[in-house]
Amino acid sequence: MRDYAKLQKDINKTLGIDLTAYKEQQMRRRINQWLDRHKLSSYEDLIRTITSDREHREKFVEYLTINTSSFFRDARVFDVIEDVVLPAVSKRGRPRIWSAGASIGAEIYSIAILMKEARFTPGMLLATDIDEAVLEKAKAGVYLPSQINGIDPQYLEKYFTQTEKGNWAIAQSLKDMVVFRQHDLLKDPYERNFDLILCRNVFIYFTTDTQRRLITNFVQSLNPAGYFVVGSAEQIMDPTSFGLQRVSYCIYQKPA
Repeated sequence: MRDYAKLQKDINKTLGIDLTAYKEQQMRRRINQWLDRHKLSSYEDLIRTITSDREHREKFVEYLTINTSSFFRDARVFDVIEDVVLPAVSKRGRPRIWSAGASIGAEIYSIAILMKEARFTPGMLLATDIDEAVLEKAKAGVYLPSQINGIDPQYLEKYFTQTEKGNWAIAQSLKDMVVFRQHDLLKDPYERNFDLILCRNVFIYFTTDTQRRLITNFVQSLNPAGYFVVGSAEQIMDPTSFGLQRVSYCIYQKPA
């Protein structure tokens, strides 16, 4: 029988990832799928492998932290970001914007494109993730054809160059706008004074108590009148309990 409680302790000790903050059923299923895929017989076998095999460890961390993202994901949300949120925060000066759980960087680069198009100047575009390997991919800014689905053809032509291998490299001018930083939402301190924070499709993997703690931290990091954007499956049922008000689908605002 697989001892999940022991695995939680071993993963925390070996990788510094606190599995107790994640929904157990979902995480157990993912880890068991990994074991089956790589023909590992037990949790102990997994720990031995990630301890001795660096490449396996890096791939496991990337798998475990669920790196999925796409450009302009959920048009309903990005329409409001483009038409309402970015003009509002830019009107007050040079906005500080944070994409938490940034994965391959598609979200923060989408924001950078909209800022460029509107001629807004950010004070900071910060993208963070727990997985350093995926952050390196984000910094490189090279995407497979399947990863650029959803990009307006005019943006693709203006801000991307096709490589010899048929992939798409994002413009250096956009890469220069973004600061990428490793950050563990569960452990590390949160920077303050942001005008817009996006944390989408991250909360769904955490327990309810952890979700509440993270939302509280994010709200504390927002400036008055700042905006907070979550994923479509992560609607905040009682935003006023966190000091937020609902603006539109997936988008909340901290009162001024």
